[in-house]
Amino acid sequence: MDRFLIVFIGGGMGSGVRYGASLLAGKTLGTGFAWGTLLVNLAGCFLIGVNLGLAENTNIMQPSLRLFFVTGFLGGLTTFSSYALESVVAMRGGVLAAMLNIAANNIAGLALVLAGVKLVEIFTGG
Repeated sequence: MDRFLIVFIGGGMGSGVRYGASLLAGKTLGTGFAWGTLLVNLAGCFLIGVNLGLAENTNIMQPSLRLFFVTGFLGGLTTFSSYALESVVAMRGGVLAAMLNIAANNIAGLALVLAGVKLVEIFTGG
């Protein structure tokens, strides 16, 4: 099967699970906190950690299955798991690289969300 199609199908499934988890969390835990996002981020981090362990210690995950599961499904479920994995891998090379990755993603990400909101406000008179 074409690699793009493998990622596409996995990503669609992960996005569907994320949407369903957000709806379920909102109904059961309320909407005053982003429970759905937290739950899928934490689940995704755990699952990508399991995948890393399997990839490093076994031959269970074939390349096409890993592409479907990690890039596709977990990518659709949450990119936060990729961010966390990349931070862990960076930490193996040194704490500074990991801290830079964490700071850059969080600080720059928040700043860019605020910049996007402000840009729209400027152009729409909001």
